[in-house]
Amino acid sequence: MVLFGTLALLLGCGYHLRGSIEMPEVLKNMYVFGASTPLQGELQSIMKASKGKIVGSPNDAGVVVKVLREDMRNRVLTIGSTGKSSESELEYYLRFQFFDSKENALMDEQVIEISREFFNDQTAVLAKGNEEQLIRNEIYKQVARMILARARIAVDTQKK
Repeated sequence: MVLFGTLALLLGCGYHLRGSIEMPEVLKNMYVFGASTPLQGELQSIMKASKGKIVGSPNDAGVVVKVLREDMRNRVLTIGSTGKSSESELEYYLRFQFFDSKENALMDEQVIEISREFFNDQTAVLAKGNEEQLIRNEIYKQVARMILARARIAVDTQKK
């Protein structure tokens, strides 16, 4: 009985699985063109958690995401006494646009820019590489969520 009560409370409060996003039906099938493998993977994960999917053809999609430019750069901010970088910055740039399955633009071109600074500990070289990869993964997760949020806005705007 306690289990059913807890379940009812969780369902009643709007609880969702981690990573899932409430999406309108038209967003349940999305086609992504021109995205990098990490971004495509993050979008796929979020779509799957939200009971949606990335489809193999734009004709099967409610929304098409066309990536026009995607770039991830690592920039040295400071150099230590050994001549190696002691602080770096990851800069991510994405320019994209949403279309419907008939190639009609749903919204003007969109841009997402994210930057993250991190400290390069020269005494822990393996940890430094792991930290940079973790930051890259988090950037892709954040960008995927931002794309889906903007896609929802594009779809809601088209309905009006």
